[in-house]
Amino acid sequence: MKEIYVYNPAAGRGNCSCLPENVYYTTCPGDCRRYITQECLQDPSAHFTVYGGDGTLNEAVCGIMDAQCGKSAYLTAVASGSGNDTVKTLPSDKGLALNLDVIKHNDQYSINMLNMGFDCNVVATHSKIKKKFKIAGKISYILGVIVEFFKPFGENFSIEATTVGGETFSYSGPTLLCCVCNGQWCGGSFHNSPASDMTDGVLELMLVKKTGRLSFLKLIGKYKNGTLVDKDTCRVTLPKYKDLVTYLKVKSVRISGIKQYCADGEIIADTKVDVCVMPDALNYLT
Repeated sequence: MKEIYVYNPAAGRGNCSCLPENVYYTTCPGDCRRYITQECLQDPSAHFTVYGGDGTLNEAVCGIMDAQCGKSAYLTAVASGSGNDTVKTLPSDKGLALNLDVIKHNDQYSINMLNMGFDCNVVATHSKIKKKFKIAGKISYILGVIVEFFKPFGENFSIEATTVGGETFSYSGPTLLCCVCNGQWCGGSFHNSPASDMTDGVLELMLVKKTGRLSFLKLIGKYKNGTLVDKDTCRVTLPKYKDLVTYLKVKSVRISGIKQYCADGEIIADTKVDVCVMPDALNYLT
């Protein structure tokens, strides 16, 4: 198995010790994806060790999937970004071989989570703050939440999903946020989808309908610490939120009425997104 090392010097604060001598340094957004696709086509069974954050890891996943080498190549992430959300869902034991699910959205791939509405708008604002003021990722994300809190709430989404039981879930109306999750974490410290498992062959759909700012303030703490829903039953924990929050295990979902969505930190401008799970699509070594 050929060992290939990829490092994104723009991730986090650009500091990563103990890099191997033959590491490839990425030069711009998209370079990691391009390089890994190229290397996969030359050696489909290569093992890629990627040093960077969630964006770098997502590019690596996309590069492997673009080359159709998810079943032959291997991927390892060394978390050196500011958020490192994806690896928080994975075991910390070294040397474990896992077959991870992958999210397919339209004609693209992601490994952790898609966010729409408030969450997505926060990421877009956080990225601007981080770039302009050179502020660490977690702090700029919190500042993004504060900025978006004072903007008009809610967008009209239409959502249709197929659950793991084969039933159809439909919703159309004012929406605060919606996310489709393979992993449990977003934003560096938001444990919003505690039931997610990257190896179970399903995704989690969370929908929060439009609500007022006072209700949002009461809800956001539970959304952040993972207690808004029960991780075992997937049920909303408090009766007062049952009409406001929906949390389902799904195989596929279509969301329309959006202006943009966030895929593992990348903002994509689109009015709709078709999402499905690709079970056991990626070889991963912890």
